[in-house]
Amino acid sequence: MGNIRKYSENDRIYHRELIWQNAYNLFNLYNDEKISDKCIINSQKQFINKFDFSKGRNKYHSIKLLEQYIKTKNKELAKQTFLNHIIKKIKLD
Repeated sequence: MGNIRKYSENDRIYHRELIWQNAYNLFNLYNDEKISDKCIINSQKQFINKFDFSKGRNKYHSIKLLEQYIKTKNKELAKQTFLNHIIKKIKLD
């Protein structure tokens, strides 16, 4: 049999927080024009897939919010929506 990773619920909570922290960091890089829109999405997908989440209805929710921000014309509203969601998920310093 292959190596099956078993994580505790606390590990999963920590992994989710890391995913949202990475999304926030990519969001800031995108706003500073240091990263392209394709690169931001691919980087976030790769980061999520490192944690071996088998399934989940919200597995790529951070990507959906990043895509929404990238594609919208009303950047201020999309930025506020993204940041409000981030505040609920992680503790910003």
